[in-house]
Amino acid sequence: MNGTTNRNFPFLIAFVILFALFYGVGLLTKSFDWTWSRILICLATVGGVNIVWSLLKKVSLVQSFRSTGFGAPDWHVVAIAFALSALMLVFFPLYSALTNLTFSLQSDWLWILLGIITGVGIAEESLFRGFVFNYLRGKHAFWKAATLSMLLFGAMHLLLLLWLPIPVAVAAIILSIVASYPMAFLFETSNRTIWAPAILHTTALATNLFEIPTELSVLINLLWIGVIVIGLFLAFGVTWFVVRKDIKVASIERRLHV
Repeated sequence: MNGTTNRNFPFLIAFVILFALFYGVGLLTKSFDWTWSRILICLATVGGVNIVWSLLKKVSLVQSFRSTGFGAPDWHVVAIAFALSALMLVFFPLYSALTNLTFSLQSDWLWILLGIITGVGIAEESLFRGFVFNYLRGKHAFWKAATLSMLLFGAMHLLLLLWLPIPVAVAAIILSIVASYPMAFLFETSNRTIWAPAILHTTALATNLFEIPTELSVLINLLWIGVIVIGLFLAFGVTWFVVRKDIKVASIERRLHV
Protein backbone atom coordinates (compact mmCIF):
# COMPACT_ATOMS: atom_id res chain seq x y z
CA MET A 1 0.00 0.00 0.00
CA ASN A 2 2.78 2.42 0.95
CA GLY A 3 4.65 1.52 -2.23
CA THR A 4 1.60 2.35 -4.36
CA THR A 5 1.11 5.64 -2.51
CA ASN A 6 4.75 6.58 -2.98
CA ARG A 7 4.57 5.84 -6.72
CA ASN A 8 1.42 7.97 -7.09
CA PHE A 9 2.71 10.83 -4.93
CA PRO A 10 4.50 12.73 -7.76
CA PHE A 11 1.40 12.42 -9.94
CA LEU A 12 -0.91 13.70 -7.19
CA ILE A 13 1.39 16.60 -6.38
CA ALA A 14 1.60 17.42 -10.09
CA PHE A 15 -2.19 17.36 -10.38
CA VAL A 16 -2.64 19.68 -7.39
CA ILE A 17 -0.14 22.13 -8.91
CA LEU A 18 -1.78 22.01 -12.33
CA PHE A 19 -5.28 22.41 -10.94
CA ALA A 20 -4.10 25.32 -8.78
CA LEU A 21 -2.64 26.85 -11.95
CA PHE A 22 -5.85 26.26 -13.92
CA TYR A 23 -8.14 27.63 -11.22
CA GLY A 24 -5.72 30.30 -9.98
CA VAL A 25 -5.32 31.94 -13.38
CA GLY A 26 -9.12 32.07 -13.57
CA LEU A 27 -9.26 33.88 -10.23
CA LEU A 28 -6.45 36.25 -11.12
CA THR A 29 -8.10 37.20 -14.41
CA LYS A 30 -11.73 37.31 -13.29
CA SER A 31 -11.83 41.08 -13.86
CA PHE A 32 -10.65 40.57 -17.46
CA ASP A 33 -12.86 40.12 -20.48
CA TRP A 34 -14.22 36.54 -20.14
CA THR A 35 -12.69 35.23 -23.35
CA TRP A 36 -9.27 36.77 -22.67
CA SER A 37 -9.38 35.11 -19.26
CA ARG A 38 -10.13 31.70 -20.87
CA ILE A 39 -7.29 32.18 -23.37
CA LEU A 40 -4.84 32.87 -20.55
CA ILE A 41 -6.16 29.85 -18.62
CA CYS A 42 -5.61 27.73 -21.72
CA LEU A 43 -2.05 28.94 -22.26
CA ALA A 44 -1.14 28.45 -18.61
CA THR A 45 -2.75 25.00 -18.36
CA VAL A 46 -1.36 23.59 -21.61
CA GLY A 47 2.08 25.00 -20.79
CA GLY A 48 1.95 23.60 -17.26
CA VAL A 49 0.76 20.17 -18.40
CA ASN A 50 3.60 19.91 -20.89
CA ILE A 51 6.30 21.04 -18.47
CA VAL A 52 5.06 18.65 -15.77
CA TRP A 53 4.74 15.73 -18.22
CA SER A 54 8.24 16.44 -19.51
CA LEU A 55 9.62 16.33 -15.96
CA LEU A 56 7.69 13.23 -14.89
CA LYS A 57 8.42 11.23 -18.03
CA LYS A 58 11.89 12.70 -18.65
CA VAL A 59 11.13 13.60 -22.27
CA SER A 60 11.58 16.77 -24.31
CA LEU A 61 8.86 19.41 -24.42
CA VAL A 62 8.22 18.56 -28.07
CA GLN A 63 7.66 14.90 -27.16
CA SER A 64 5.58 15.97 -24.19
CA PHE A 65 3.34 18.13 -26.40
CA ARG A 66 2.56 15.17 -28.66
CA SER A 67 2.19 12.75 -25.75
CA THR A 68 -0.33 14.89 -23.87
CA GLY A 69 -2.85 14.89 -26.68
CA PHE A 70 -1.69 17.41 -29.28
CA GLY A 71 -0.63 14.98 -31.97
CA ALA A 72 -2.47 13.89 -35.11
CA PRO A 73 -5.83 12.29 -34.25
CA ASP A 74 -7.76 9.47 -35.82
CA TRP A 75 -9.87 11.57 -38.17
CA HIS A 76 -12.71 9.03 -38.13
CA VAL A 77 -13.20 9.69 -34.41
CA VAL A 78 -12.94 13.47 -34.90
CA ALA A 79 -15.57 13.24 -37.65
CA ILE A 80 -17.86 11.32 -35.29
CA ALA A 81 -17.42 14.04 -32.65
CA PHE A 82 -18.27 16.79 -35.16
CA ALA A 83 -21.28 14.90 -36.53
CA LEU A 84 -22.73 14.19 -33.09
CA SER A 85 -22.10 17.78 -31.98
CA ALA A 86 -24.09 18.99 -34.98
CA LEU A 87 -26.86 16.51 -34.14
CA MET A 88 -26.94 17.68 -30.52
CA LEU A 89 -27.23 21.32 -31.59
CA VAL A 90 -30.49 20.48 -33.38
CA PHE A 91 -31.98 20.72 -29.87
CA PHE A 92 -32.12 24.52 -30.12
CA PRO A 93 -34.10 24.92 -33.38
CA LEU A 94 -36.26 21.94 -32.37
CA TYR A 95 -37.10 23.44 -28.95
CA SER A 96 -37.71 26.77 -30.67
CA ALA A 97 -40.12 25.19 -33.17
CA LEU A 98 -42.04 23.34 -30.45
CA THR A 99 -42.37 26.30 -28.07
CA ASN A 100 -42.29 29.30 -30.43
CA LEU A 101 -39.32 30.60 -28.43
CA THR A 102 -36.67 32.23 -30.57
CA PHE A 103 -33.08 31.55 -29.49
CA SER A 104 -31.06 34.64 -30.39
CA LEU A 105 -27.30 34.33 -30.55
CA GLN A 106 -25.32 36.65 -28.30
CA SER A 107 -24.01 39.63 -30.28
CA ASP A 108 -20.42 38.51 -29.59
CA TRP A 109 -21.08 34.78 -29.82
CA LEU A 110 -17.98 34.09 -31.93
CA TRP A 111 -15.78 35.72 -29.30
CA ILE A 112 -17.55 33.72 -26.56
CA LEU A 113 -17.08 30.55 -28.62
CA LEU A 114 -13.34 31.20 -28.79
CA GLY A 115 -13.31 31.40 -24.99
CA ILE A 116 -15.20 28.11 -24.70
CA ILE A 117 -12.87 26.37 -27.16
CA THR A 118 -9.72 27.52 -25.38
CA GLY A 119 -10.74 27.63 -21.72
CA VAL A 120 -12.94 24.54 -21.71
CA GLY A 121 -12.37 22.43 -24.80
CA ILE A 122 -8.59 22.64 -24.86
CA ALA A 123 -7.61 23.59 -21.29
CA GLU A 124 -9.82 21.12 -19.42
CA GLU A 125 -9.19 18.29 -21.86
CA SER A 126 -5.46 18.95 -21.70
CA LEU A 127 -5.56 18.67 -17.93
CA PHE A 128 -8.05 15.83 -17.43
CA ARG A 129 -7.55 13.67 -20.52
CA GLY A 130 -4.12 14.71 -21.78
CA PHE A 131 -2.55 14.57 -18.33
CA VAL A 132 -4.72 12.81 -15.73
CA PHE A 133 -6.30 9.99 -17.74
CA ASN A 134 -3.25 9.65 -19.98
CA TYR A 135 -0.89 9.23 -17.02
CA LEU A 136 -3.20 6.77 -15.25
CA ARG A 137 -3.75 4.85 -18.48
CA GLY A 138 -0.02 4.15 -18.60
CA LYS A 139 -0.38 2.24 -15.33
CA HIS A 140 -3.90 0.78 -15.40
CA ALA A 141 -6.47 -0.82 -17.69
CA PHE A 142 -8.87 1.56 -19.46
CA TRP A 143 -11.81 1.25 -17.05
CA LYS A 144 -9.72 1.71 -13.92
CA ALA A 145 -7.87 4.68 -15.40
CA ALA A 146 -11.16 6.24 -16.54
CA THR A 147 -12.72 5.71 -13.10
CA LEU A 148 -9.77 7.23 -11.25
CA SER A 149 -9.72 10.23 -13.58
CA MET A 150 -13.50 10.53 -13.18
CA LEU A 151 -13.06 11.04 -9.42
CA LEU A 152 -10.81 14.05 -10.02
CA PHE A 153 -12.92 15.42 -12.89
CA GLY A 154 -16.11 15.09 -10.83
CA ALA A 155 -14.49 16.65 -7.77
CA MET A 156 -13.47 19.72 -9.79
CA HIS A 157 -17.06 20.25 -10.89
CA LEU A 158 -18.20 20.51 -7.26
CA LEU A 159 -17.09 24.12 -7.62
CA LEU A 160 -20.16 24.66 -9.81
CA LEU A 161 -22.22 24.66 -6.62
CA LEU A 162 -20.70 28.06 -5.86
CA TRP A 163 -22.20 29.92 -8.83
CA LEU A 164 -24.88 27.88 -10.62
CA PRO A 165 -28.48 27.26 -9.52
CA ILE A 166 -28.43 24.10 -7.36
CA PRO A 167 -30.48 21.88 -9.76
CA VAL A 168 -28.25 22.83 -12.70
CA ALA A 169 -25.05 22.46 -10.65
CA VAL A 170 -26.04 19.01 -9.39
CA ALA A 171 -27.02 17.89 -12.90
CA ALA A 172 -23.71 19.24 -14.26
CA ILE A 173 -21.74 17.38 -11.57
CA ILE A 174 -23.53 14.15 -12.45
CA LEU A 175 -22.85 14.89 -16.12
CA SER A 176 -19.13 15.35 -15.43
CA ILE A 177 -19.04 11.94 -13.72
CA VAL A 178 -20.93 10.22 -16.53
CA ALA A 179 -18.98 12.06 -19.25
CA SER A 180 -15.60 10.91 -17.97
CA TYR A 181 -15.93 7.49 -19.61
CA PRO A 182 -16.98 8.58 -23.14
CA MET A 183 -14.42 11.41 -23.07
CA ALA A 184 -11.65 9.02 -22.03
CA PHE A 185 -12.74 6.56 -24.73
CA LEU A 186 -12.68 9.27 -27.41
CA PHE A 187 -9.21 10.30 -26.24
CA GLU A 188 -7.99 6.71 -26.34
CA THR A 189 -9.46 5.81 -29.72
CA SER A 190 -8.36 9.05 -31.35
CA ASN A 191 -4.65 8.24 -31.08
CA ARG A 192 -4.62 9.57 -27.52
CA THR A 193 -5.34 13.13 -28.62
CA ILE A 194 -7.66 15.69 -27.06
CA TRP A 195 -9.35 16.87 -30.27
CA ALA A 196 -12.45 14.63 -30.32
CA PRO A 197 -13.31 15.06 -26.62
CA ALA A 198 -12.54 18.78 -26.89
CA ILE A 199 -15.13 19.14 -29.67
CA LEU A 200 -17.86 17.55 -27.55
CA HIS A 201 -16.73 19.41 -24.42
CA THR A 202 -17.01 22.69 -26.33
CA THR A 203 -20.46 21.74 -27.62
CA ALA A 204 -21.57 21.04 -24.05
CA LEU A 205 -21.35 24.78 -23.30
CA ALA A 206 -23.42 25.83 -26.32
CA THR A 207 -26.08 27.44 -24.08
CA ASN A 208 -23.55 30.21 -23.36
CA LEU A 209 -23.88 31.35 -26.97
CA PHE A 210 -27.59 32.14 -26.75
CA GLU A 211 -29.69 34.76 -25.03
CA ILE A 212 -31.93 32.62 -22.84
CA PRO A 213 -34.79 34.16 -20.82
CA THR A 214 -33.92 34.10 -17.11
CA GLU A 215 -37.17 32.35 -16.19
CA LEU A 216 -36.35 29.48 -18.59
CA SER A 217 -32.66 29.22 -17.83
CA VAL A 218 -32.87 26.30 -15.38
CA LEU A 219 -35.29 24.29 -17.54
CA ILE A 220 -33.32 24.74 -20.76
CA ASN A 221 -30.00 23.98 -19.07
CA LEU A 222 -31.42 20.77 -17.57
CA LEU A 223 -32.86 19.69 -20.92
CA TRP A 224 -29.55 20.52 -22.60
CA ILE A 225 -27.64 18.42 -20.06
CA GLY A 226 -29.93 15.52 -20.95
CA VAL A 227 -29.08 16.05 -24.64
CA ILE A 228 -25.37 16.05 -23.80
CA VAL A 229 -25.65 12.74 -21.94
CA ILE A 230 -27.39 11.14 -24.92
CA GLY A 231 -24.81 12.62 -27.30
CA LEU A 232 -21.87 11.37 -25.25
CA PHE A 233 -23.15 7.83 -25.13
CA LEU A 234 -23.93 7.92 -28.83
CA ALA A 235 -20.32 9.02 -29.33
CA PHE A 236 -19.17 6.10 -27.19
CA GLY A 237 -21.34 3.60 -29.07
CA VAL A 238 -20.63 4.85 -32.60
CA THR A 239 -16.89 5.12 -31.94
CA TRP A 240 -16.86 1.63 -30.43
CA PHE A 241 -18.56 0.26 -33.54
CA VAL A 242 -16.21 2.09 -35.94
CA VAL A 243 -13.06 1.18 -34.03
CA ARG A 244 -14.08 -2.47 -33.65
CA LYS A 245 -14.94 -2.58 -37.34
CA ASP A 246 -11.54 -1.11 -38.25
CA ILE A 247 -9.83 -3.71 -36.06
CA LYS A 248 -11.77 -6.52 -37.76
CA VAL A 249 -10.95 -5.19 -41.24
CA ALA A 250 -7.26 -4.84 -40.36
CA SER A 251 -7.26 -8.38 -38.97
CA ILE A 252 -8.82 -9.77 -42.17
CA GLU A 253 -6.35 -7.86 -44.31
CA ARG A 254 -3.42 -9.25 -42.32
CA ARG A 255 -4.72 -12.78 -42.76
CA LEU A 256 -5.18 -12.27 -46.50
CA HIS A 257 -1.60 -11.12 -46.83
CA VAL A 258 -0.16 -14.00 -44.86
